[in-house]
Amino acid sequence: SGQTPLSGIIKSADSVKPLAYVNIGILDKGVGTVSDENGSFKIQINSIHHRDSLKISMIGYKSKTFLVQDFIAKMENENTIYLAEKVLELDEVVVTNRKLKTRTLGNRTTSKIINDGFDSDQLGNEAGLVIKIKRSPTYIQSFHASIAKNEHKEIKFRLNFYNLKDGLPHENILKENIILKSTIKSGILSVDLRKYNIVMEEDFFVSLEWIEDFGDGDLKFSIGFLGSPVIYREASQGYWIVIDAIGPGFNVKVKH
Repeated sequence: SGQTPLSGIIKSADSVKPLAYVNIGILDKGVGTVSDENGSFKIQINSIHHRDSLKISMIGYKSKTFLVQDFIAKMENENTIYLAEKVLELDEVVVTNRKLKTRTLGNRTTSKIINDGFDSDQLGNEAGLVIKIKRSPTYIQSFHASIAKNEHKEIKFRLNFYNLKDGLPHENILKENIILKSTIKSGILSVDLRKYNIVMEEDFFVSLEWIEDFGDGDLKFSIGFLGSPVIYREASQGYWIVIDAIGPGFNVKVKH
């Protein structure tokens, strides 16, 4: 069939502990996955991708990139990949002496009727929108997503913030994973972000990433026809697609 099923485990080179929710994928192809809570992953790779590059990345660690055929050979020989911790530079604290205003940026739609879900069955499937800031610096207070319908006991996502390049998400700017868990059936999923000290000095992209299979059942987010369009990718390390007509009901509360 030309499909090579691979499985492996990703660990920290420093602590030798397994790393959960690492992104593994073929660059710009829509073929990818995310490691589970025990650092384990499975991925099917078609022989047409042998000359492509596969990237393994995680917030707080140095990425690794392999030629796909070299990666296959490595996995068949020894299936553990070690990622080295990144030495984090401390951000300069951005201080402002003006009186800060609170504002909501993004899409406020809460429609139960017009909705959409994550359409790929690959982990690392991710969707979000560009937030245009009105003033710099902008301090992120909280994130909100409007859930139209959730049939799962618990949902779990990673919340990501990226800087932009040519209007598309470029690099994840977070220093640590932000994992959201909720049992909400319908309504606004809200996450307090003040402890993460996320400060934006230019427009950015915020997204939810599917990191764990919830099994059968629907999960739908509210969609609006006006506002910031949805930008999504099918899998880890994939290419981004913009759908101009619709926007997800995601927004952030900021102070600026």
